[in-house]
Amino acid sequence: MRILGPDGKPLSSDAGVSEEVKQCVERARLIAAEGDPAMALQQLVFAFQQDVTSDIILQATVELLTQMMQMSGSESSDELDLFNKLIENRSDPTLYYQVGSRFCQLQQPYIGRPFLVQARKLVGNDLTQLTQMIDVDIAQSLMDLGDYEGAINGFHGLNDLYGGIPIWLVLEMAECYALLRQIDEADAVYQIAPAEAAAQFDGMEAVREEVGDLLARVRDFDGEEEMLLQDWHYVQTRGMLMEVNPDENVPGGRFVFFQPNEEDVAYLVAVTAALLDEKGYAPNRILWLGPTSEPLALLFSEWWDVDPANIREYRNGDNTEDENDMALLVMAHSYDVMRLTDEASFIDMAQARSGMIVFALDVRWTERQPMCPDIAGFLSQQCQLPWETRFLVDEEKKQVTRVDETRTPAEVAKGISALFPPDEECDDFAKEILEGYEGCTDLILDHRDSTLIRRPLVTHSPVKSARWGLVNVATPQAE
Repeated sequence: MRILGPDGKPLSSDAGVSEEVKQCVERARLIAAEGDPAMALQQLVFAFQQDVTSDIILQATVELLTQMMQMSGSESSDELDLFNKLIENRSDPTLYYQVGSRFCQLQQPYIGRPFLVQARKLVGNDLTQLTQMIDVDIAQSLMDLGDYEGAINGFHGLNDLYGGIPIWLVLEMAECYALLRQIDEADAVYQIAPAEAAAQFDGMEAVREEVGDLLARVRDFDGEEEMLLQDWHYVQTRGMLMEVNPDENVPGGRFVFFQPNEEDVAYLVAVTAALLDEKGYAPNRILWLGPTSEPLALLFSEWWDVDPANIREYRNGDNTEDENDMALLVMAHSYDVMRLTDEASFIDMAQARSGMIVFALDVRWTERQPMCPDIAGFLSQQCQLPWETRFLVDEEKKQVTRVDETRTPAEVAKGISALFPPDEECDDFAKEILEGYEGCTDLILDHRDSTLIRRPLVTHSPVKSARWGLVNVATPQAE
């Protein structure tokens, strides 16, 4: 419901919008004008934390979603429909819940949670089915944002208020305790959901087994006073992490917006290759997946001098159990896995088999993805590699300049390979990284025997990092 002004037009709700939010919206529109509305939408994350009712923010969101729909060739968009309805009626808690729940389902809780909080504010003290759904999603969003204590309190509150919680929330509570390294409490909650109970729900036996394995991986660090980002990455994914952000001004070891230079890429590829050599996993096939991953595959081939006939784009059937015909699948970005055309292709790739290792240079940690690579280069929220299109933003002139790569993938690889560190240096770094994983009993790299599935990448972690829109993901309400 909107209030009409003397001219018959709806009154604006932007009176209290800060200058910082207005600049954020303007920057998003500039980036969208250069043809990247998805990146522009990320710019609005901060604005959502400030206000999910103002005209300027909601209208900008509609503009971006419209552009994304048009660029995809679609005739409709569920998200766009929801925002259009929300603009027309900002007093309806159901609409705010639907928007918040939708973004949480898309594994973007930092966008969804402010809408859920507004929905809860609008329903007040009424205990209805809608209220319960909002409370469940808010508690789960706290877990997805890494606020494990808040999530545990939310789960207990749900139990007290509604007389119980479903088994999947019990298992999530056990996981929260484990990620706080409160193993006794985690075990106690885990026992509340026995295997017989899990068997009554589709897919829940596998979820219960995964949570149990996670608890065991936390125990790999018994006696360790502190666990670092690489340790928690292993606990949550079974994967290895090669590099962390050394900038002390950016806590947590992750990158926010990262543009690695060619020396950075050369170092990471060379040390990863040396690590695989040390493990006895040198490949004789190198495959790539993703529109900008070919230069990365060719760069790895420079280290091993792989036959050009064995360097090509990934195809169904490449994930084999033949350890004597080892393939290294490389992706520039972890989300390149979404290039797979059907569910069967993804299910096949997710099987950890002895004939293939998966590497992703950049892993986008702020968006849940269906599969985590066996080895990750680094974690970022947004990354542009040296051979990818870049956007240079001039804040003063309010201009965005597009910079395109003109070299061929082979020329890119040849140029970067000249920057490989000396072999001995790479070997030393690789051995140092492997020493850090000596006590890890469940690395996917060493358990590719067709019994494990590469885990999804979750967006939360006990190690907190800054990100666009959230200075500290453990306390999003403070924004």
